Amino acid sequence: MRYLSCLAIACAFFGFTIAFEQERIPRFTDYPARVIGGGNSFNVKTRSTPDTACFRKMLRKTARYGEHFAGHYALSYWGCGTECARIGIVDLLTGRAYVSPFAVTGVGIKTRSDSRLVLVNDPEVVGKNWGDPGPIAYQPMYFLWTGRHLLPIYEGGRIGREWEREFKRCAEIRFS
Repeated sequence: MRYLSCLAIACAFFGFTIAFEQERIPRFTDYPARVIGGGNSFNVKTRSTPDTACFRKMLRKTARYGEHFAGHYALSYWGCGTECARIGIVDLLTGRAYVSPFAVTGVGIKTRSDSRLVLVNDPEVVGKNWGDPGPIAYQPMYFLWTGRHLLPIYEGGRIGREWEREFKRCAEIRFS
């Protein structure tokens, strides 16, 4: 009898510990943004960062047709190779632009106008295309938009620094 009670306590303890170790999934409401109406009657600042000059046309399209998020920003993404995408963001108030210096693998980027959270590989889209669970390469990735950078969110709230640069800066590319 004593053995069974010790076993029950041990199982309860380990189950409790495992529940706390599971990663908390970020929610859009965890990262609110004040919604400010932004106009599209400005020039996109294509020299905002070392990565924006090469993507003038894509950033102008982002400003016009991109998905509105984080209060007054527009976001879009475009291919950079097989299973590769770059993310572009334009501030609809100032025209300041951003292009991710890293690539993301996947489909289905989801945002909300009242949140700074960016979800890459939306589970609904991945499930529709590949079934549930989807391929490992298409696991959800969460990013926080700071107004200048996309920071990956790890372990349900620990925000790291921006991912390492994967591409040369536009100024380093020689066109012939």
